Amino acid sequence: MSGDVYVRRASGLVRNISAWDAMIFNIMVMAPMAILVYGVWASIIYPGAHLPTTALLAIPISIIIGLFYAIFSIAMPRAGGDYIWVSRILHPSIGYAMNFFLFMLVLSVAGAYVPWFTQYVLASIFEAHGLMDLAAAVSTNEFAFAFAVVYYLICAVIISRGAKATTKVLWAYFILVLMGLALYAGALLIVGRQTFAANFEAATGVSYTKVIEEAVKAGFPQGFLLSATLLGLTFTYINFLGFHFSVYLAGEIKEVHRSQIIAIIGAVMVFGLISWLAYEVSYVGMGGEFLGALSYLYAIGSDVYPLEAREPFFMWLFRYAVDPTTYTIFMIGWGAMVLAAILTYVASAVRFVFAWAFDRVVPTFLSNVDVRYHSPYAALIFVTAVAIIFQALWLWTPLLQYFAYIVFGWMIMQIITSIAAIVFPRVRRDIWERSPPIVRAKVGPIPVLSILAVISIIFAAYLGYASISPAFVGELDPGIMAFTIGLYVIGFIIYFISSIYHRMKGIPLELSFKELPPE
Repeated sequence: MSGDVYVRRASGLVRNISAWDAMIFNIMVMAPMAILVYGVWASIIYPGAHLPTTALLAIPISIIIGLFYAIFSIAMPRAGGDYIWVSRILHPSIGYAMNFFLFMLVLSVAGAYVPWFTQYVLASIFEAHGLMDLAAAVSTNEFAFAFAVVYYLICAVIISRGAKATTKVLWAYFILVLMGLALYAGALLIVGRQTFAANFEAATGVSYTKVIEEAVKAGFPQGFLLSATLLGLTFTYINFLGFHFSVYLAGEIKEVHRSQIIAIIGAVMVFGLISWLAYEVSYVGMGGEFLGALSYLYAIGSDVYPLEAREPFFMWLFRYAVDPTTYTIFMIGWGAMVLAAILTYVASAVRFVFAWAFDRVVPTFLSNVDVRYHSPYAALIFVTAVAIIFQALWLWTPLLQYFAYIVFGWMIMQIITSIAAIVFPRVRRDIWERSPPIVRAKVGPIPVLSILAVISIIFAAYLGYASISPAFVGELDPGIMAFTIGLYVIGFIIYFISSIYHRMKGIPLELSFKELPPE
């Protein structure tokens, strides 16, 4: 059948990514050290949350969900990940719709991360050295767009050289991130809270103790609260999302039955350790109560808040602990995290489009693979062009604000994938019985994959609800919710248009989904 309904009898991809390469891919998707931003949001929404504890709690949750994705990937190790699984088990339109949503999501996050680099990194470095005009220049939308175009083209060149070349660049970025983390942790532990407090007061004119006192007067809880910590876990876990992205590269991973587990669980452990350490040294060097109080004053718009309109992100507060040169070196490491994350999002989107084209849902030329580097060059050109167009929309239109409920949309995707796993043994018994023993393992009569899927649904339902709760987003916006669901609807429409077209051509599109794509 594959010779008739697929583009060709082999994908053209090669398995040259090791378990450790796949692990580093997952780590950089999660953006280590972005926790220095997410932690502030958690503190704002849930005053009294103990952030280091949220990192430790997120690890076992992520391991459980990670095992679910790893085992499912072992059953069907093809490029496209859960798009392949759901389209073969439930219905191809469902698989495509949810993967189309993810495609839009990863490019939206990439677009949002470009200003992180230009404004959060470059501008803050220039400000630290007193170069205010340069800081203002790199903070403009025009500079952000020019930088985005250049960097997306750089990403395209890297990805065009193959998956192995991409992971080599990610390893280099990861080393820079670790250097930045080591500098951040070492400086805060050596400088100490008293020196930080004195520097903060000298720079802002507001005493360290006054920040805490004024926050307490305004209602900030003294001490850390278990309830706030458990709720704040939601924000920390959101930063963990992406720990399973190696499933989308499954067609390029060596010894995937072993490597996928190492890649996903290893990524969770490393990322969790980085997150805990970043939070812990922040609490030790700056003071956990102070950081919470400062976030609280920012949230309520207090006149005492000393940083004007700027958020109290931990990496910016680090300026008060060190000299400008040390701060610059740290921010280079933090910026490497941002650039690496963008690279992984583009690389992932390329695999999505390649998988769609191989199944003929979108034009088949998008599945073309470079003979020398075995990279999907046509999909890469398409994704790069779309990313640049989207970047302009993010910067000069209000489109980005409509992605406010992306976590809710992500959890819908996770629930759909989990349902597919539960019915997998019955609906696709042919694939199930050919799967490795680890996939078919059972506890009594119940497959382990099904048990993990049920747990996945429970967590996804909670996180989906929490992500649109009033504490997170205020009053629910029907327009944004319609946009989120609308992305799925657009995916369904694209699939059915393609299906009608191929029926008219005499090769029903649905035939592609009767079996797994060739390797």
